[in-house]
Amino acid sequence: LSRTRSLHRRARNIVVDYCWKMAKQIVRYAKRRSYAIALEDLNGLKESVNSKSDKITWKLTMFAYRRLQHSIVSKALEHDVPVIIVDPKDTSKTCPRCGEKLAYTHRLGICKKCGFARDRDSIGAVNIWLRALYAYAGESGSPLRAPAVNNGARESGGTRDEGVKKTITSIHR
Repeated sequence: LSRTRSLHRRARNIVVDYCWKMAKQIVRYAKRRSYAIALEDLNGLKESVNSKSDKITWKLTMFAYRRLQHSIVSKALEHDVPVIIVDPKDTSKTCPRCGEKLAYTHRLGICKKCGFARDRDSIGAVNIWLRALYAYAGESGSPLRAPAVNNGARESGGTRDEGVKKTITSIHR
């Protein structure tokens, strides 16, 4: 039993370490280019899980995604890089070119209206990017206005998690 725990702890530490390293690279890249980082809102997705075995599977698969997202937001706070959280609903189902619902053949999404075709992940990433732009750019032709990173919790002696919560809350308003 202790050997199993040790292996689980080691595996978790590897994932956590990788997430922090990736987050650092992503945030540095964004800061150098004065970019904001757009992420999916992963909260609320748990409600779609029904059975107990599905919940266990969900926890295992979502652990790294949530950990990476938390790491990115935390590093972004440290480096004053804006983070934009967008609603992930239908990001892989909607054509980024014309807005129609896509038909899928395995992972390839094809729009019957305009002929746009890409991999499911690429379509989702483009739609997340577009939602972030629409949310903060305002009308067509206006400059992008990302929210200021809320670092108040860190300055007042609070924890990093408090700053993350405040940033996400300020973005959702």
